[in-house]
Amino acid sequence: MIALLLRLYPARWRERYGDEFAAVLESRPLGPFDVADVLLGALDAHLHVRGLGAASERRKGFTMSLRIGGYAAIVGAVLWIVGLAVASADEGDSARPWVVFLAGTVALLIALVGLSAFQARRYPRLVWAAFAVPAIGAVLSAFGLVATALELPGALLATLTPWEVWFLGFILLVAGSGLFGIACLRTGSVSRLGSAMLLVAGLAVLPMLLGVSGLVTWEPVVGVLFAVFLLAFVGGWIVLGIGAVRSDRRSFAPAGGLT
Repeated sequence: MIALLLRLYPARWRERYGDEFAAVLESRPLGPFDVADVLLGALDAHLHVRGLGAASERRKGFTMSLRIGGYAAIVGAVLWIVGLAVASADEGDSARPWVVFLAGTVALLIALVGLSAFQARRYPRLVWAAFAVPAIGAVLSAFGLVATALELPGALLATLTPWEVWFLGFILLVAGSGLFGIACLRTGSVSRLGSAMLLVAGLAVLPMLLGVSGLVTWEPVVGVLFAVFLLAFVGGWIVLGIGAVRSDRRSFAPAGGLT
């Protein structure tokens, strides 16, 4: 992984800073935030290949990335629930609500990256799972929605219809957010209230699946849990986002930047 990340930088940059940069990457577990940071650093190095001194300066990007993650959490949660609500009311007559829903999903993935730095230091596997699960869910959601808009007949993935593929992605996004809530609670790096709300949303996945499958009567228990899930999921991301945006304490700054 480190060798692959280094290859993203210009040859001249690697000759001058490669060994030192590799040592920084090897000194701690790499999480989604770190990989995104490296990718942005590689882009910056290519744009400033003639001024390697400027390109190699350590960026003060963590606080800004934390705030970007916070804004993405707030915007993503709002777009996600608005798109879902309007699409449900329109009964699929318009594709616009689903575009809003997808935009919210992408924003939530950005939030996962931006807010994952601390968790990755102590729980890298948990944080990668918390990112990978909703990322896969987002791809499946997009795949299912596009197939639905194009009115593709028959099964889309194995025996799953387009709607079922979308719903699978929906569940993975929620479950991954629950994993992220666990990581946040274990590190205490962001709002504990928001983290707990995401965990509650993740735990609500099982009864939702049972209700959709017909194994459990939807009303009243599953219907109430679904309402709790929506409140916990959307509210949890908004609370996390507000806390991240407001936080400007220097204790959030890492010991050293990657680029």
